[in-house]
Amino acid sequence: MPKILAALYLLLMVAAGWRLFAMSWSRALKIAAGVAMVVPIPMLFLLPALVQPGRPFADLLCAIGIALMLGGGVSLLGSVTGAWFKARKA
Repeated sequence: MPKILAALYLLLMVAAGWRLFAMSWSRALKIAAGVAMVVPIPMLFLLPALVQPGRPFADLLCAIGIALMLGGGVSLLGSVTGAWFKARKA
């Protein structure tokens, strides 16, 4: 089940990045929206680990949160880049 949820999160970031490219917003607003989409889910793992670092598995929670944040960011940027290349070819 956790693998399915992580894959679903990454696929959601790919779809969000593709759609975000199509929006007619300024670049700064697109970057802010992208950060606002990527950050919340990993923070569910990071905040408990950062607030109480002495708890068991705090380092594991921190590692999972960082991995989700990096993976989500790469997925979002990859899909924006893919949409940009597709629009450039057309």
